[in-house]
Amino acid sequence: MSDTRLAEDLGRIALFRDLSPAGLARLAEGARRVAPADGAPLFTQGDPPDAVYAVIEGRGRVRVGAPDSAAKRLMVEVFRTGDVFGEIGVLDGAARSADAVVIGEVKLVRIPAAAFLEAAQTEPSLGLALARLLSGRLRRTFGLLQDATFAPLEVRLARQVLYLLKADSVKTEKGVRLAARFRQGDLADLLGATTRSIISILNAWRAANLVAYDTEKAYLFVLDEAGLGAVAAGPRDGG
Repeated sequence: MSDTRLAEDLGRIALFRDLSPAGLARLAEGARRVAPADGAPLFTQGDPPDAVYAVIEGRGRVRVGAPDSAAKRLMVEVFRTGDVFGEIGVLDGAARSADAVVIGEVKLVRIPAAAFLEAAQTEPSLGLALARLLSGRLRRTFGLLQDATFAPLEVRLARQVLYLLKADSVKTEKGVRLAARFRQGDLADLLGATTRSIISILNAWRAANLVAYDTEKAYLFVLDEAGLGAVAAGPRDGG
């Protein structure tokens, strides 16, 4: 693929949309398109931060998370077409803080760290876009920390499902479905919870006709978004 075509692909990513044509061209010079296999790791916790990745195509996702010593996993975020990830380590020079694994079919652009840093230093619009991107992620992280400290697990799960629904969903005859597949264990990983506790909550929601869950395909359907929103609002104080 020519650098021109690659620059055009990068220009469709929100983070790079306001870069000058020359800036996009420089970013594309050292970049390359990659199409990893389903389940392939892009990097693991502790790796050197050698690149930033942009998801440019595909129905799959990239899941970023951190393992612990007991082989459990905390899923930090799920990235799809139009998203950029891996920038934190490149910006601060520290080792990767999480693993990134491809789920399904995705096409990525791998941008070497040096090229990304050069663009950040020479393109003011990229610096501002990065600040906005990181501010949004920091707000979400702070919200998750608040929830983990104060909110019951059912409330936290409802908020995560609604967040995922807003970010990436598909309308079906059965209801609005999360676009990505989430096994019950994946939902547990999103919250640092046990799979058994998630199954218990989903069963209660299914009985209340809030959701439906296809265990074979790992698809979660939201049947009553307002009802789930009431759960996400948390228990009301008695009085």
